[in-house]
Amino acid sequence: MNSEKNNCNLGALFGKGRSGTTWLGSIISSHPDIAYRFEPFHRLQKTNPQVKEILEIIHSDGFSATDLPLVYRMLLPATPDLEKPPFFPKNYRMGLSLGKSFAWPLARQNSLVSHLFHFFYTPIDCPMVIFKEVEMVDILCQLLGKTEIPIVYLVRHPCAVVWSILRGQKASLMPEGRRKFLHNMLVKYNPSLAAEYGEKLEDLTLCEQEALMWRIDVERAVSACQSNYNGLLVVYEELTQNTLEISSKVFHHLGLEIAKESLKFIEESMRASPISRLKRGEVGINPYFTVFRDSQVAQSRWKNDMQKEDITGVMEIVKDSNVFTMIADQGLWN
Repeated sequence: MNSEKNNCNLGALFGKGRSGTTWLGSIISSHPDIAYRFEPFHRLQKTNPQVKEILEIIHSDGFSATDLPLVYRMLLPATPDLEKPPFFPKNYRMGLSLGKSFAWPLARQNSLVSHLFHFFYTPIDCPMVIFKEVEMVDILCQLLGKTEIPIVYLVRHPCAVVWSILRGQKASLMPEGRRKFLHNMLVKYNPSLAAEYGEKLEDLTLCEQEALMWRIDVERAVSACQSNYNGLLVVYEELTQNTLEISSKVFHHLGLEIAKESLKFIEESMRASPISRLKRGEVGINPYFTVFRDSQVAQSRWKNDMQKEDITGVMEIVKDSNVFTMIADQGLWN
């Protein structure tokens, strides 16, 4: 368990995109003593000078735990860009938790409502702030190497991740830009893979290219977590099979006990319920991004829907991955 004294009441959740971080992040957000912030650096690094400055500090050689109060103060205020349904009751001014679902979409479009959103939905005490990011492994490594904040890293079967990413890209719901930098990423982070695949990237399928990106991100992040007691590795498939047990483990790592509100939400989230989506503010959210779904079905859907040749291509890329072998040997990726 982590001490507030050492981590400045901060924590973080990381994972590869489409690894289930939105669901686990929502479980974390359901705790009444947590203020949850959704992808702050990814979303605001190009538009918010303060976020850009803090990101530069985190990336710098001089970054240390003494910079954490600055990060906390930046993340604590309620900002519609860093909030995302589902929403949960917190210790807000005037107890206006129920109105948040209605105020959020308006606050994203109107500056006046955004200011009101900030005023009413910034917690009045000093709760633990947990932020979630996808990719951004450099930040994860800096936080683990130079501070004591608890980090949770969520990893999912590469075929499931690749299939979900490409499905989202086909529907124009997921970005494609990172693949342009695949060669440079291989050279920088995995020279052996660069030597094997660098000259034939254009001959690879999109599935195979995404599998290489899975290896680059996941292998670096898992290595960092395994070498630091502040890092906790969570496997998505185990989370879906033993949701209460793994969620309790996550909260304990963050220095908290699982709350009754979280137990209620976990049960609620494991059903594809339009009523729950409406109740928690998932209005206008594409079903591709919903956290309300049958987790057992979602876990293995790729096995039925992904083309066999694509599965073969991904598995060929990851067959000698230490991370893949380690988790497959646990029987979680059969």
